[in-house]
Amino acid sequence: KQWYQRRVRAGRGCDVNIEYELQDTSLELYNVIISIPVSTQGGVGLTVAQCDGSYDHSHGVLQWTVPLVDRSNSSGTLEFTAPGSADSFYPVGVSFNMNSPFCDIRVSGVNAAGSDQSVPYTTECTAFTEQYSIE
Repeated sequence: KQWYQRRVRAGRGCDVNIEYELQDTSLELYNVIISIPVSTQGGVGLTVAQCDGSYDHSHGVLQWTVPLVDRSNSSGTLEFTAPGSADSFYPVGVSFNMNSPFCDIRVSGVNAAGSDQSVPYTTECTAFTEQYSIE
């Protein structure tokens, strides 16, 4: 869950506050990256006031990175000031990885084709975002 709070100040640009909150505490999200378009044109630079995690600003994108979002790190905030209007900070892209799927699906066994004889197996489950954006 994310939301913006924006306030436009003459000559300073916009004050932006983005927060996340993990509502399903059984999930663990790894390598969470939230990408926000941020231009530094117009004489006003980017100023980050608070960042839970780390950030990098290059090529017109502010990338907020949180290594792990889980039960012990279920919320965080990024606050910054940048030039532009409220609409200039969209679309926001979100990417993350998970070690388990959203639904509880498991392989219960593997049988050889034609003989129905059980064969040894291992499984590895990962989930990742292909595209997730907030517009």
